[in-house]
Amino acid sequence: MSGIAVFYGGTREMAKSSLSLLGHRGSRTTVLETGQKIGMGAVVSRAFDSKMSIFEGDGEYVVFDGFLRNHPDTAWPEKIMKLYKESGRGFLKELDGSFAFAIYTDKETLIARDPLGLKPLYYGYINGYIVCTSEMKALAPFCNEVKIFPPGHYYSSLVGFERYSSLEDLLTEEPVMRNEYEATELLRTSLGEAIENRISSINSDPIVFLSGGLDSSCIAAVASSLNGSLRTFTVGSGDGKDPKFAREVSEYLGTDHSEYTYDFKEMLRTLPEVIYHLESFDPPLVRSAIPNYIVAKMAAEEGSSFVFMGEGADELFAGYEYMKELPSSESIDEESLRITRNGYRSGFQRNDRMSLAFGIEFDVPFMDPSVVNLAFSIPVDWKIHGPEKTEKWILRKAFESELPKSVVWRKKSKFSVGSGSSHLMKEYAEEKISDSEFETERREKGIRSKEELLYYRIFDDLFPSGCAAKTVYRS
Repeated sequence: MSGIAVFYGGTREMAKSSLSLLGHRGSRTTVLETGQKIGMGAVVSRAFDSKMSIFEGDGEYVVFDGFLRNHPDTAWPEKIMKLYKESGRGFLKELDGSFAFAIYTDKETLIARDPLGLKPLYYGYINGYIVCTSEMKALAPFCNEVKIFPPGHYYSSLVGFERYSSLEDLLTEEPVMRNEYEATELLRTSLGEAIENRISSINSDPIVFLSGGLDSSCIAAVASSLNGSLRTFTVGSGDGKDPKFAREVSEYLGTDHSEYTYDFKEMLRTLPEVIYHLESFDPPLVRSAIPNYIVAKMAAEEGSSFVFMGEGADELFAGYEYMKELPSSESIDEESLRITRNGYRSGFQRNDRMSLAFGIEFDVPFMDPSVVNLAFSIPVDWKIHGPEKTEKWILRKAFESELPKSVVWRKKSKFSVGSGSSHLMKEYAEEKISDSEFETERREKGIRSKEELLYYRIFDDLFPSGCAAKTVYRS
């Protein structure tokens, strides 16, 4: 809340320098006066008080990024230290939230990341000591190699890396659903409780990035009913369909709606900024990050500090077209688990980087453990349903009386497609990069398309250290 740096065996100046590269994630930076051989600090979001990011005791320190939903109305870093003293590392299994944090005492340094990887964390080593930061760019200048800190793991200065939880560990119960109607009731209730818990944890009215698709519209419907009023934001290019559907949802729910139309020149102008913050050159991720970045910028300019997003529903409810061609229900479930498990390297990374590029905190209610557990308990044939193989059918049924029919039964399109940006960059790359250039880069660097090469060149200029590209997930 919204960025941390931990230089175990390092110095305060190292942490200060690293945090200067994370300044976009918050409104103020604090470097702790530990007086020890460790430099640590945090960039604090304007959405939260500094006590929600930092704890300083007598030789004991915590830096924290995230939310603890099972400990509301609490200074989370102080609570973490208390739980650690009471239960040791075992307290990690009891946390419900999205987080990355570090504890320092004279006996142990403990660093941990949440089971789904909703909050980012990277690590490397300097002189044999571990160092961690919230973004790759804040670590690469100091380390020869940077790696992604694995979700559901902790690092202890006493025992090294250990796994303490995983996605599968969150699937602890099988809710009783005797029919489709009971499933829709449970789904509405579970998502409603997830959003209500989040609203109670923040100091500002939430907003929703409303694409006009099903997922963000469901979030908007619930948040609007709970909060009484709601701000929604959407963006699109001239040929995008999203703004029309988003307006329809906004009018139906009565939200305070803002809309912005961008053109291809603006996309090109912002592309280096998008890649810098995204820390990726993966074409689908970059493509979808462009509208995400533009809508976050618009929201920040209007003073927003916290946003809900609809990310995760496609993974949980079999929303991708290719999943319809998988041979069995078991294979669809396995694929849903795989892509949910990998969300921290794709969609969640985009959510985090684009919103935090402007200091806006985000949350994804579909990734609440109760919703995740429920979703994986729902039979596959209620997700991909009927002779037409309607994707996310059970989610549509759950909200068909809460949203316009045209939106509920709208066929899925990716954010970049709906906003109108999907084909423009690909066509531009085809024009700008010759076949011979591409063939050379393809052989030397394993580049798979001209569009990827366009993004890679920008990425390589921004992050010239060889270790940076190794952190990029390629879908």
